[in-house]
Amino acid sequence: MRRLIPAILLLLTAGPAWGHPMPSSAVVLRLQGGRIDAELTLPICELATGWDRPLPADAVRTVAEHGDDLKPYILSHVRATAPDGRPWAVAVRDLTPVVEKEPDVLVGLTLTPPPGAPADRLTLHYDAIFDRLVTHTAVVTLASDWGRGVIGDEPVLLGTMRDTEPSLEIDRSGGNWLRGFAAMVRLGARHIAEGTDHLLFLLALILPAPLVAEGRRWGGYAGGAAALRRIVKVVTAFTIGHSITLAIGAMGWARLPEPLVESAIALSILVSAVHALVPVFRGREAYIAGGFGLVHGLAFAATLTGFGFDPWTLASGLLGFNLGIEAIQLLVIFVAMPWLVLLARTRAYAAFRVAGGTLTGIAAAAWLAERAVGWPNPIGPAVEGLAGHASWLLAGLALLTVAATAAESAGHAGGRKLTGEPEIIP
Repeated sequence: MRRLIPAILLLLTAGPAWGHPMPSSAVVLRLQGGRIDAELTLPICELATGWDRPLPADAVRTVAEHGDDLKPYILSHVRATAPDGRPWAVAVRDLTPVVEKEPDVLVGLTLTPPPGAPADRLTLHYDAIFDRLVTHTAVVTLASDWGRGVIGDEPVLLGTMRDTEPSLEIDRSGGNWLRGFAAMVRLGARHIAEGTDHLLFLLALILPAPLVAEGRRWGGYAGGAAALRRIVKVVTAFTIGHSITLAIGAMGWARLPEPLVESAIALSILVSAVHALVPVFRGREAYIAGGFGLVHGLAFAATLTGFGFDPWTLASGLLGFNLGIEAIQLLVIFVAMPWLVLLARTRAYAAFRVAGGTLTGIAAAAWLAERAVGWPNPIGPAVEGLAGHASWLLAGLALLTVAATAAESAGHAGGRKLTGEPEIIP
């Protein structure tokens, strides 16, 4: 009966300040070698009842005015024990106000096992808020467990804690280094595969690779060997560039505002698209790829921010993430470039190059306007939709190449000389 009173009072006295569905708390765990880092997200409306203390409906004020008292409250409601019953050490790292429509308090905790106890097996005891407010629950997830291949964007639900279930058995033993490394490779591969802007930049840069620059226009076919050399230089430079800033950004040594980085990426695509139309930086494609690769690396690094890896795990994660990125880049080039080189031997490549460069430039300009000044971007969803049908686009490129090559062969057999790309100035 004592536990039901706060819930009944809440229902009877709820006013406009707390007039919304009752949210759950969130408990996010990250296994960090010999310790566990935890983050508690506590809805202030629920905390006020569970703590039995009037709190302002403002996260900043709540932390400023009640933070010192909140820490011992949290420590009295969060415990962990080893398999042999010995208690873990629990410490509050920080309190952070979360300013959203429904304000929260984010509590950072560090849980350390007793000497000799495993860091991947424990019993978590948690009853903050719902020891008084029985309708409240806390959802527990695992955001990082290198040994089991769990990384930040693929959290694992461990359970839901409530008044009748204030304890949760956690057993993450049996993991190994390779599973974490493989997870980072998958993350890197998925990130670049879903990063339409990154791939579009690279494809726009290699679009004129099979051609000879003649003054201020693209001329005829340069040959397969020349195209291959240019592609290798561009891809290598881009890889070196983004690898440098990926490491620097992931280690927290250098970070730029996300809107600035994303705008710079859109600008890099726009520049590459213009270069596909006219040789803006003839012979210096590798330098441009390396320079803009530095920008793209900062965007890649944002994916790893907040994982909280120790130095060795971070180094392993960077290597795996980078390998995943390179695998997809090489796959895209491997399947697309042969068709581009063959198509460049035909007269159809002029129209293909101009169309590809123009459409890429339009998409890049729309991204730049959206990211830099917040303008609506009606083109973005269409571009992402097309990217989702990459296999059909590749099939279309292959069919175009076969048809154009057959037409050129028929014309050549009829006495017309193979002239390569016509002199078209975009």
